[in-house]
Amino acid sequence: MMKTSSILRYIFIAICLFVSGKMASQEMVSLPNGGCGRLLDTNTSSANNGGLLCFRLGKEAANPANMTDIDVNSFASLKPGTGAGLFCSMHVGVGTTGADFPANKPIYIDFASDGFNFNPSFNGGEFVFYSNGQEIYRTGVNGHFFFDFGDNQERRIIKVIPPVAWDEVRLTFAEVIGIGFSFSQMRVYNILSEYYIDPMTYLSQPSDKTVAVGGSTTMTAVINNTPTDETPENVTYQWQVLNGSTWTDLANGPNYSNVTSSTLTINNVPIGFNNNQYRVVAKSSFYTCSFQAISSIGRLFVNSVNNPGTIAADQTLCRDINNDPAAFTQVSAAQVTGTAEYQWQSSTDNITFVNVANATSATYDAPPVTQTTYYRRGVRSVLNGNVTAYQFTNVVKITVKQSCLIKCIITNRMIYTKLNSN
Repeated sequence: MMKTSSILRYIFIAICLFVSGKMASQEMVSLPNGGCGRLLDTNTSSANNGGLLCFRLGKEAANPANMTDIDVNSFASLKPGTGAGLFCSMHVGVGTTGADFPANKPIYIDFASDGFNFNPSFNGGEFVFYSNGQEIYRTGVNGHFFFDFGDNQERRIIKVIPPVAWDEVRLTFAEVIGIGFSFSQMRVYNILSEYYIDPMTYLSQPSDKTVAVGGSTTMTAVINNTPTDETPENVTYQWQVLNGSTWTDLANGPNYSNVTSSTLTINNVPIGFNNNQYRVVAKSSFYTCSFQAISSIGRLFVNSVNNPGTIAADQTLCRDINNDPAAFTQVSAAQVTGTAEYQWQSSTDNITFVNVANATSATYDAPPVTQTTYYRRGVRSVLNGNVTAYQFTNVVKITVKQSCLIKCIITNRMIYTKLNSN
C-alpha cells in the first residue's frame, strides 16, 4: 500500500511539472490596449468548409498562426463573404499539446470585429472549445439576426470560463441559411491563458477623515484582487503625503504606522496635519510585466481649538449702589479649525464652575450679582461632525461690596460754653 501511494505521488508530481512546464513555455506579452498576459502559443488551425450550396465570394479563414505571434498586433481573421449559402462554416483555432487546460480556468481572447451586413439570414460568431476533437463547450461572440447594418467593435478582451477541460479553442462562423451582402471581418489577435489588467482597479479608495487634535484615524484603499479578477496576488502598497507639489513616501514612526499596507494609521495627530492629502500607490508584477495603480486622494482635517481667546475685565461693584456688571468683552478671539461654539460658566469660589443657561455667544452680559462671582468662557470646535472638548479663557472676577454709601448723623443738640470773666 505504501509503495502504491508513493508511486501515485510521484506520478502526480510529474503531471504537475509537465503542466507547469507547458505553461512556462508560453510567451509573456504586453498588449497595446493595456494589460499583460501569457500567450497561448502552440499549434494553430484554420478551415473554410464549403458546406451545402455555399456560394459566397470572399469567404475566408486566414492567418491562424498570427494568434501565436509575439507581434501582438497581428491577427487571424474570418470573412463571411458575399453571396448565398446553406450550412456555410469556417474557423480559426489554437490548440494545446500535452495536458488539457483545466476546467473553470479563464481564457482571454483579444478580439475585434467590423463591417457591414445586409443578410436575411441566421448566422453568428462563436468561441467553441474542444477536447480530443470533440466539441465540449461554446459561447457566442456577436451574433447577427436578419438585418445587421454593421457591428464595429473596438479591440477588447473577452473573458471565457469553460466549465470543462479543453485542448483547443476555435473562433467559428456557421451560417445556417442565408443570402445577402457581407462586408465584414472578425479578428482574433491573441488567445491568452492568463491575463492581468493594467492599470489595476480599486475596490475602495481613501476617504476624507476628520479627527480631533491628538487623536488617531485610518485611511484605506484596497485593490480589486478577488480570485476571479485579473490582478496578480503579490500586490504591494506605499502610502504618500503631498508636500507642496511633491508626493513623498511615508515611513513608520510616531505619527504613521502600516505605511506599506492597504490601511494607513495616523496616530497622535498634531494640528500641523490639518489639510494633509494622502494617497497610496499599489504595485504588482507577473514575470516581466509590472503594474501600478494610484488611488484617489484622501484629505485629513484636524479639529482643534488652537487658542480659546481672552475676555475682560475684572470689576468691583457696590451692592447698595449698582450690582449689575458691565458686559464682558472679547479681548482676543478664539482660534479654531472648525466652527466655534461657546458656553459661559460662573463660580462663587473660582474652583467649581457651572454652565450659565443660554449664555452661548462670544460675549456675555451677566445679570446683577449679590456676591463676589467669577466668570469664564468655554469654546469648542465643530468640524465635519467632530466636536472637541471645551477649552476655557482667563477668569474675570466680579467683586461685590455690601455697602458703599457714607451715612451722615444729623442732630439738633446745641453745644455752648460760658466764658470765664477772669
